[in-house]
Amino acid sequence: MKTLQQISLMLNGRLSGNPEVCIQGVNSLELAGVEEIAFLAKRDVDPAAFRAAALIVARDNPIDYPNLIYVDEPYLAFAQLLEDFYPATPFCAGVDDRARVSADARLGKNVRLGAFVYVGAGAVIGDDTEIHSGSVVYPGATIGRSCLIYAHVVIREGVVVGDHCIIHAGAVIGSDGFGFSRDSAGIPRKIPQKGRVTIADHCEIGANTCIDRSTLGETRLEEHVKLDNLVQVGHNCRIGSGTTISALTGISGSVDVGRNVVMGGQVGIADHLRIADGVMIAGKTGVSGHIKKRCVISGSPHMEARDWRRMHALLRNLDDYYARIRELEKRIAELEEK
Repeated sequence: MKTLQQISLMLNGRLSGNPEVCIQGVNSLELAGVEEIAFLAKRDVDPAAFRAAALIVARDNPIDYPNLIYVDEPYLAFAQLLEDFYPATPFCAGVDDRARVSADARLGKNVRLGAFVYVGAGAVIGDDTEIHSGSVVYPGATIGRSCLIYAHVVIREGVVVGDHCIIHAGAVIGSDGFGFSRDSAGIPRKIPQKGRVTIADHCEIGANTCIDRSTLGETRLEEHVKLDNLVQVGHNCRIGSGTTISALTGISGSVDVGRNVVMGGQVGIADHLRIADGVMIAGKTGVSGHIKKRCVISGSPHMEARDWRRMHALLRNLDDYYARIRELEKRIAELEEK
């Protein structure tokens, strides 16, 4: 429990209202009760519809409400409150008796391993990292400090995971890249995948996401990359810092993605492409060529979003255009007969 005064100071905000009001929890705007705080992103709303004890709003929001905390970034402030009111609790304590750790693996201080975790020979796990039940850390893999690895994650040999990373259940890091060459009989022959995956600090990998090891060298995620569930990152890719990639996106091999790129869901990217910093890619876009400058793209094959919207506006009227053209052709034919 905290007072509004305490919350305002913690968020570096400006309080308007009663500083002694006690807040018991944090909730969504629609569900927040009389002892809870919520955040408001919109401006054109009816405050009479809300029951929250207080609202977190942007500093220029004109809403009239009994208790308000004005901040620069309401959503980030709300996230900070969630962390404060509902701190993460360890899933396990110490190393479970049913975990198996190779004799020459190195565990840092306060490492926590759940039941049936396997840590292979020569693997290194940093201080304060927690790995949940059924996960496998292959020989020679390295995991940094203060990481959280959920259940049934596979981290293959030679993979390097930085500090403060989160990997959700079922993810596979370092699976073989999809590399094959056909022989004279047309039979696919496997190209050995002998590189590795490197994940820098503060990355988050969604559930059942797969990141393939490189043929040679490395597949690399830079700092603060966030991948949603069911994302596929092909071999020898580089994902620039601050990039976010939504669910069901597939990135082919040797793609170089710039910094702070935003990809919607179900994006597909062909191999050996370069995507510039700051590009925004709408959901279901098929990227078939290099994107050399910051822009917003849509469609398959991709094009700038404004062109895609204009094209689809025309497509909606295609039947009408076709009928009109046929009618004009008929009239022209009649005139030519005369």
